[in-house]
Amino acid sequence: MNYEMLREIIGVRRKSFGFLAFLVLLNLSLFLYLSLWQKPELERAQSAWFAKRDAAARGADQSVAARYRDGLRDLELFQKRLIPKKDFAGFLNELFSAARNNSLSLKGISYKPTLNKETGLVSYGIAFSVSGKYAAVKSFIADLARLPEMATLDSISLGNSSQTEESVDLKVQLTAYLKMEGA
Repeated sequence: MNYEMLREIIGVRRKSFGFLAFLVLLNLSLFLYLSLWQKPELERAQSAWFAKRDAAARGADQSVAARYRDGLRDLELFQKRLIPKKDFAGFLNELFSAARNNSLSLKGISYKPTLNKETGLVSYGIAFSVSGKYAAVKSFIADLARLPEMATLDSISLGNSSQTEESVDLKVQLTAYLKMEGA
């Protein structure tokens, strides 16, 4: 195929080759538009969006007023969940009732108060052990985790004293936070 034949073919099919040249130029211009402008802009927008999403997950992108409002709400909830010192016996009764409702036997309980004069809070470290069937012990742990009062489940340990019985011993250490009268 020589140059003269190629010129003849182009001459006969001028509109087809003109349209083909137009499509090539259109494709080239779209490629340049996408690769030089739109793709970098999309990457910048995505990275900004991911940064905002991560900041929102951490709670860092809130305005000062929103953080203040959330802090007041959390403080009010904290104060509401504190156990009044005069209701400590009722809280212990609630623990005993939870053990009894799960068919567990309570073996012993001990508690030690610690006063924080700065905050006016008294924290009681409470340790006790219960025994019963494994399913009942598991249900009791779930009941402890759902306590509405301000109490933290510090540690638990399971043990089985007999290999022939289905009884499990559970030792629990939790901390209950009480507010002083007038605080």
